[in-house]
Formats: sequence, structure tokens, C-alpha cells
Amino acid sequence: MKRAIKNYFIRLVTTIIFFVGGVQFSTAQNVIATLKADSSTILIGDKLNVKFTINSPAGTQISLPKIKDSIGTMDVVSVSEITKAEKVWSQVIAVSAYDSGDYRLGPVAFVAKNASGKVDTIVSTYEFIRVNTLDVDTTQPFKVIKAPMDMPWAWDEFSNYIYPLAFLIMLIIAGIIMYREQKRKKKSAPDRFVPKDPAHVWARKELKKLEEEKLWQKDEHKQYYTRLTDILRLYLEYRYRWLALEETTEEIAARLELYPINDIAKKLLLDTLRNGDLVKFAKMAPMPDVNTKAMQNALEFIEITKPAEEQTSTTKNNV
Repeated sequence: MKRAIKNYFIRLVTTIIFFVGGVQFSTAQNVIATLKADSSTILIGDKLNVKFTINSPAGTQISLPKIKDSIGTMDVVSVSEITKAEKVWSQVIAVSAYDSGDYRLGPVAFVAKNASGKVDTIVSTYEFIRVNTLDVDTTQPFKVIKAPMDMPWAWDEFSNYIYPLAFLIMLIIAGIIMYREQKRKKKSAPDRFVPKDPAHVWARKELKKLEEEKLWQKDEHKQYYTRLTDILRLYLEYRYRWLALEETTEEIAARLELYPINDIAKKLLLDTLRNGDLVKFAKMAPMPDVNTKAMQNALEFIEITKPAEEQTSTTKNNV
């Protein structure tokens, strides 16, 4: 009963608004605005398309409202772009309702200005829409809900997980390989000899032995420079705790800045190591004076870089 009274009241008010608005646009502007639904009945939740059309004389300016949430008592689902062809404006609006009953579709009010500058508020036509619910036969017993359908697995369902998982597995495998390689190197590497003498004393003795073997005089240049450069690398290890024996000449050059070694000593060391690389890898046969100079450079490097107390003691003895 209450719903019937409410619907009647809505129809009455809408008729009055349309009549007044109709008088305005029919007498003042000749602007005709209509709302036309595809159907007068829908089911709850169904979408209903409504065409909103405006016919206006030439020179008429239309200011349309933005339709967002509702038209009349129906909810707006979507709104298309406004199209204009000569004197006709049109727009498609999708509406819906989520309870059964009678609903009012429209009207839509907007402002129109004719060629002479007169401004009026125009009100469109409206419609009533019946929203029906699904008929339920209460005399019938309840039916068992069907079980979900078995669907085959699709590749897209796994692709977002497979690639990250594969990348993670590759990282784990790479980590295991690196760990085993490091472990193998540690096992294969012999225990490093640690001299009892201070590093500079040990290095001088080794260089003296090398000089007495007269390797380069026997054309054994590669053996001579291999021994000479290894002695310098081991001296760096014993003197500075620097594992230089496993490093290339350029790696040593890059790390020299980390140690308290002056520029003169750096040049002596790098010249000797680089000449040694040319002999060992490029099979160069240096002149005798170059070989002698390499030994002198090695001894001078050790003299410059030996501990400060040793340098002080040497100076006092010389005095």
C-alpha cells in the first residue's frame, strides 16, 4: 500500500514538472528532450539502455548536466559520449536497479539559450520502469547445488610463478657451484709457507739466491723473472698481509693505493712486474742490463718499504 502511494506521488510530481517544463520549451525554445528506454521492464540487476535525445533549433546553446549516479530513481551504470549531428544531441545511458518495484526514469533538466539570448530550463520526458524479481516456486523442494566444474589447468595460471621459481633455482645452483669451487681451491692449495725471518730479510735472502743461480745468463729468462716476481708478490704478502701471489700485475696496481707505499716504490714494483709479464707471456729476451736493473729495482723496493724501525736501525749502523 505504501509503495503504491509513493509511486502515485512520484508520477504526479513528475507530470507537473514535465508540464511546466514542456510549456517552457514548447513556447520559448522549441527544444525537445526525450528519454527513451529499450524496454519498460527488466529483472533485478539487469542493465537497461536509455537513449537521451535533444532536438533544438539552429543557434541554440545547450548546457547539459553531468549524469553520474542516477536518473530519477534508477542507478546509472555507464554513460556514453555525447554525439551531435546538425540539430540533434544524443547520448546512451545504461541504468539498473537492485530491488523489485516501479522506478522512475528521468526527467533530466538542463539549460538552453536560444539565438536571441533567452535562457530557459528544459526538462526532458520520463518513463516508468517495472523491475521484476525471479519467480520462485516455493512448492518445489530445494535442489542440491551443483559441484564446481573441473577445468583443465592453463599455462597462464603458472607462468607468473614458474619464471621467478626458475630464476631462484638457477641462483641456488650457481651458489652451490661457487661454494664447491671455493672449497676445491682451498683443498688443492698447499699450505702457504711463512718465513721465520722478517719479510724484508727473507726477501733479500731469496733475491740473493736467485742472483747466484745466474738463470738469465743461461738464457733461462722466463724462470728468472718468474722467481723474481713471485718473491716480490710474497714479500707483499708477508709485509702487508696482502695475498698478491694470486693477483695479476694490474690488480696489484689498482690496490697499491690501499697501502702505505710511496710513489717511487710503486714505480719500482710495477716496472719490475710488467717487465716480468713481457718475458713470461710475450717471450721477450731482455738485454743483460735490463735483467740486472730488474734485480736492483726489487732490492730497492724492499729497502724503501721495510718497516720503519729497520730503516732507523740501518741508518744508525751506517753512521
